[in-house]
Amino acid sequence: MIGIGVDIGGTFVKLYVMNEHGEIIRREKVETNYENGAEAFLKQIAGFINQIKAEFADQKIAVGVGAPGDVDNQNGVLRYNPNLKFKDVDDWPLANILQQLTGIRPHVANDATMAAWGVYESVLKNEGTNVLVVTLGTGVGGGLIINKELYQGSNGTAGEVGHTKIASTQTGPQCGCGARGCLEAFVGTIGIRRRVMEGILEHPQSVLAKMVEKEKNFKIELVSRAAEKGCPLALKIWEDTGFFLGVGISNICLVLDVDTIVLTGGVSGASKYFLPATENVLHHQQIQTPFKKLKLMVSQDPNIGGVGAAMYAIHQELKK
Repeated sequence: MIGIGVDIGGTFVKLYVMNEHGEIIRREKVETNYENGAEAFLKQIAGFINQIKAEFADQKIAVGVGAPGDVDNQNGVLRYNPNLKFKDVDDWPLANILQQLTGIRPHVANDATMAAWGVYESVLKNEGTNVLVVTLGTGVGGGLIINKELYQGSNGTAGEVGHTKIASTQTGPQCGCGARGCLEAFVGTIGIRRRVMEGILEHPQSVLAKMVEKEKNFKIELVSRAAEKGCPLALKIWEDTGFFLGVGISNICLVLDVDTIVLTGGVSGASKYFLPATENVLHHQQIQTPFKKLKLMVSQDPNIGGVGAAMYAIHQELKK
C-alpha cells in the first residue's frame, strides 16, 4: 500500500509519498497558491494524487490530509481557518472535493493531530500507550494518542492544548483566537514576541534589545542567539516560556495521565533554554503520581505533519 500525505499550511503545502514500512518514496513542497482560488488549489493537490495513482497503478493508494484549523474529521470538512487566505472556505468539504477529483476519499484531520500520529509512528516507533504531542510555532497545537490510537474527540477538536487557559480570561493577554489567557498567548511565537517587546522597554540596553533593533523583522531565533551570548533578558524570556508551558501541560497530564509528551515545531528548537523550567514545574506538582514516570521529549523533524498524514491514512485503510 502507498500512502500520500498532504500537509496544508498557510504558506506551503508539503506532499509525501510513503510505503507501509514508513519509508519516504517522494516529497514535494509547493507554495500555497491563492491567486486562482480554492478550487484551483485543490485541483493542484488532486493532480499530484492522480500522478501517484498512475505511477503505482498496481497498489492500493491511501490519502491523508492535515489541515490547519477547526476540522470535522468524520466528514472531512474544514470548518474554519483564519490562516488560509481563500475566500469562502468556511465549511470547506475537502474530502468530498478531493474524492470527486481523484476517486479516493482522503482521511482528513487537523494538522497538529496528523503531526501527533507522525511522532507516534516515526519517532516513538509505536512506543507509549498514551501520548501528548505539542506543536510549538506561531500557534500552539496538539494531538493525542490514547490507548495506542489517535484520539480526536467527539467533534474532531481534541488536543487543542494552545487554547486551554493558564491566566485570567478577562485580564490575560489576548490570543489569536480572540480569547484571553490561552497558553498560545504565552508560548506561541506571537506571545513570545509580545513578552520580548515588553522586556525591551524595561531593558533597552540589553543584548536582545540591540539585536531586535538591528533586525528589520523579529525572528524567534534572535532570542536564542541572545541567550547564547548570556543575555539575562533573553534567558528570562526562555525561562518564563518554559514555566508557562509547564503549567499548561501539567494540567493535561493531571486530566489524562499520559506516559509520554513530545514537543515539536519551531519553538522547540530552543528547548535547551526553556525545558529545565518546564521540567521544574512538572517535578513540583503536589500530586506526583502522573509525573513520576512521565517521558518528556523533543522532536524537530520538519516532515512530521506530512509523514503523519501518510502513515495515518495507511493505518486506517489497513484496519478495514
